[in-house]
Amino acid sequence: MSRKVLIVFLMLAASAPAFAQSAHSAEAAFRWLSPSKDAASLDRITTAFADELKPDDPEKVKPYVAQSYKWLSRVGVFGTSALVLIGERETQGDPYGPYFLVFNYNLASGEKKSLTASNEGFLAWKFMQLVRFDASSAPDIVFTHPSCMECESDHLLSSFRFNSAEAKWEVRAWPGTGTGVVIGSDFTAGTDEDSKYDCLFKFADFNGDEFDDLAVRCVTVTRQGNVLGDTTNLYTVRQGQPKIVEVTEPQQLARIRDQLCLNTKKSKLCPQNAQRPKS
Repeated sequence: MSRKVLIVFLMLAASAPAFAQSAHSAEAAFRWLSPSKDAASLDRITTAFADELKPDDPEKVKPYVAQSYKWLSRVGVFGTSALVLIGERETQGDPYGPYFLVFNYNLASGEKKSLTASNEGFLAWKFMQLVRFDASSAPDIVFTHPSCMECESDHLLSSFRFNSAEAKWEVRAWPGTGTGVVIGSDFTAGTDEDSKYDCLFKFADFNGDEFDDLAVRCVTVTRQGNVLGDTTNLYTVRQGQPKIVEVTEPQQLARIRDQLCLNTKKSKLCPQNAQRPKS
């Protein structure tokens, strides 16, 4: 073997693992299925969820309201695990809702598992962004949703996380708050005065571990502008465990609040944009 051929052979051998790793990463990367590019896959999943997509039988779902209009809303895929969202309305033209049921679907085995309890899902589910809280193989899928419709609603932020050990999607839970993080609210009746949460939130690496955290500042304010409370919490994942830390150290608090207000066009919580609520 000539010296030139040997060099070329060694270069190809050295680069093979990198090519394999790149191909594996591309195959494993999370993505939303496209109706135009992934029609066959979506047809297969629609067939697999034929029962879930059938209109409700009013007699079988009592005391719940029957949902007669259902559709495959979104499908996200990571490896062989699909996150399947099915939208529901009482009728196709119903202005309220929609309501979303969420499932983990194993593309290899065909196993289906609901991510929520029976007859529970998410109202007005809205995808926000992908977030890396830790070194998990897939990012969290962050979304917003209200706690209820036509009520004194909390505005909530939640996410789906990929459980690598079980190779399935699940709803991320935060200690003490459940699966929903409050990022605002409508006015609700308080002990003395009606009040609501005015909040700012942002994803960024606030603790320097090279992964995203969620910082949320909420001010409880009355209709008259009186401040009843002001808290800033940091939602983070450490060694695989989700944690909530209330930020009280003055310098860290000022730094996080400055970041929350950065590029914020209009908020009463940012003194450079508007006056602070009356105390």
